[in-house]
Parts: sequence; structure tokens; C-alpha cells
Amino acid sequence: MTALLLKYPEVEGRYLSSWELSALQSYVQDLPHRLMLYQGMVKKEKALIDAVMAKFQPTLPNLTQQHGPLAWQRCRRDLTLVWRYCTMAFLLNDEDYLRDKLLYWLETILKAYKMREQCHPAYRFLGDALVPVLGDEAGAAIRPYVMLAQTMLMG
Repeated sequence: MTALLLKYPEVEGRYLSSWELSALQSYVQDLPHRLMLYQGMVKKEKALIDAVMAKFQPTLPNLTQQHGPLAWQRCRRDLTLVWRYCTMAFLLNDEDYLRDKLLYWLETILKAYKMREQCHPAYRFLGDALVPVLGDEAGAAIRPYVMLAQTMLMG
């Protein structure tokens, strides 16, 4: 209900319309299934990030020379943040959460450090790894959020 109030502040101080109640009821009915998928996504985070990093690292053999000895740790951290925010946005069924809480900020950081082009493969590999690591159902469920991240971070 808090998400509904945050997304639609005009509902404050009045009763919900039939459309708003219907949207809320649909969300609540779908929540147990979303929670189950979310928990599986959380458990497979390490396997997913490891798979992406294993494909990504060979694409940038000079990254540490260009950006310092912590460059790969920062890449892994950023990729993990994107994944965690994607999963939370999935659980909340709210793309705005992902966009507003992480992607605008990360997009700016990548531009400032001139890393945007270099990071393109990582986000492509993340999308490619969803079904092999998570399975068909969870991979398809999280894909729209990962695609949003790809679109914003790859330009």
C-alpha cells in the first residue's frame, strides 16, 4: 500500500477508486509468486554475477591499467547493485523504483568516469545469463527490469 501512495500521492486523504483497488488487489494476489521468484533470484546472485564477470573480464584486458587496481572490484560492485535493484523493482512491480533509485545515478557516474562504453558488454551479458542461470520463468520475469537497465546504461 505504501508503494501505491508513493506512486500515486493523489490517493492520500481519499478512498481508492475501483481501478486503484483492482490494481492493489492484483498486486497482492501476485505477491506470493513474486516473493518465491525473488527469493530464487537472491539465492542465485553469486552464480549470475560470476557468469557475467567470467564473460566480461576477457573483453577488457587493460582495465586495471586504465582505471587502477580496484577497477574490477568496482565493476562487480556496480553490476551487483544493478542486479539487486532490478530484483527489488521486480518484487515491487515498479520500474520507477529502479530508474529513480539507481539508474539515473549510475548512468551519471559511468559517464563521469568515461566507463559507459566499456561497461556495455557487462549489461548485455547480464541479459544473456538470465535464463541459463535462473531458469525460464524467473529469467522471463526479471528480463524487463534488466532490459530497462541495459537501455539506460548502454544509451
